[in-house]
Amino acid sequence: MYKNLFYIIILLGVQLTVFAQKPVNPQKLKQLITGAEASHSEALIVYQNNKLITEKYFGIGKPETKIEAMSATKSIVGLAVACLLSDGVFESLDTPVHRFFPEWKQGQKQHITVKHLVHMTSGIQNVMNATTEIYPSRDFVQLALTAELTTAPGEVFSYNNKALNLMAGVIRKATGKPMDQYIGERLFKPLGITDYTWSHDEAGNAHVMAGCQIRPSDFAKIGLLLLNKGRYKGQQIISEKMTDLVITPGKKYQSYGILWWLDYENTTSIVDDEIIEKMELAALSPQFIEKVKQLKGSYATSGEFRQKLAEVFGPQGFLEINEAIGDKPIDLRKRAYSGKVTYRADGYLGNMIIVDPLQDIVAIRMISHESHNGPNDNFDSFREMVLNLSK
Repeated sequence: MYKNLFYIIILLGVQLTVFAQKPVNPQKLKQLITGAEASHSEALIVYQNNKLITEKYFGIGKPETKIEAMSATKSIVGLAVACLLSDGVFESLDTPVHRFFPEWKQGQKQHITVKHLVHMTSGIQNVMNATTEIYPSRDFVQLALTAELTTAPGEVFSYNNKALNLMAGVIRKATGKPMDQYIGERLFKPLGITDYTWSHDEAGNAHVMAGCQIRPSDFAKIGLLLLNKGRYKGQQIISEKMTDLVITPGKKYQSYGILWWLDYENTTSIVDDEIIEKMELAALSPQFIEKVKQLKGSYATSGEFRQKLAEVFGPQGFLEINEAIGDKPIDLRKRAYSGKVTYRADGYLGNMIIVDPLQDIVAIRMISHESHNGPNDNFDSFREMVLNLSK
């Protein structure tokens, strides 16, 4: 009797495991593929339960063609930071940057840590448009080292390409290898990623803010590694603890971990008089503030807020917003989060990895400048469509 009961329990456990994940809805998958093609995507790949569901290439896209990951490169570097923590190269994220660059062991810069760089809270002066001073610079690392601080370290979240590029210097100093070489050996090799290239500045520093050219199928492996808590094909490449740290929210901004975006099932956005007043006290442009006033209200979802944002500021409005606010301690909206959390690597033109642990889904979309013909090609609905694949 007990033996039979044991087998019944085991059988029930197997059934619960099997039915825990709803399979991808074929009709919704078809809609996703149609949307990818219509937005001139070059590659679309979807996995569920670590099994390939679809792998499509459009236009000039081919399996063997590498595509620039844009700012999604940052998320690759985020996993490299987890490798450094797993291996004890960094004792913790609180490792001070002056350990690698002693000239920073003075003033406010002595308080800047690796955590501040990867959580975007370094306080380093921030010019949002990379073409203004980063790309014209011969040495991206030196540009960051010599930059002034505009806020105290750890106080303000500010998406800062210039500050983050310093991580190429930190990783070289910590490992004795150029960042792209370290990532190639420590992260890419165990994933079977061998065909990739990386952009460098004139001084030889690998770009951190963007710059990794990678095959779409290999790009998907980055998402699979995160979904499986640092494991890939039975090998623990990054410790589970450090992989979880990558997707742990920073103290100053709940929607960002270690160079990965965190998206919540329910995000209520509020623009009210308090937001407006802070902008006026910070002496932001009156023209900009007038536009912000058009946003006043409460939005039940991020999609609603993004739609209103596009109506007021246009499809590329984030550039105007970033330029207007800069690194001032002001947010465009108040947020309240709840529900499940998904993870996103997000790059210019709509290059993206979506990781959804609840659906056990990893999806990537890639596109190059050659295929991108306008704002509609950003495929803004990609994330939402992926998150609804099993519903």
